[in-house]
Amino acid sequence: MSSADPSENANASPSAVPTNVPCRHLRNKGMYVYTDGLGGEPHEDYDNSIFWCLKTMKEFGPDDDVVGREDCHNAARSCYEPL
Repeated sequence: MSSADPSENANASPSAVPTNVPCRHLRNKGMYVYTDGLGGEPHEDYDNSIFWCLKTMKEFGPDDDVVGREDCHNAARSCYEPL
């Protein structure tokens, strides 16, 4: 099948629904360490950050799935709430 085939998208898993907006409950240590209060661009060390969910205060969300930069941009997750 070609990648333009609509039936391929119909079978896509819910994990394939990323958004540009992170979940409001996503936190990482870089938010507290690398800040000057000006709200500028993300610091390059965010890639090494530890992520957690404010709802569970753990490395997994209320849906028992992992928390991370890409994982918590997924509108298909039951716990996802946009900023």
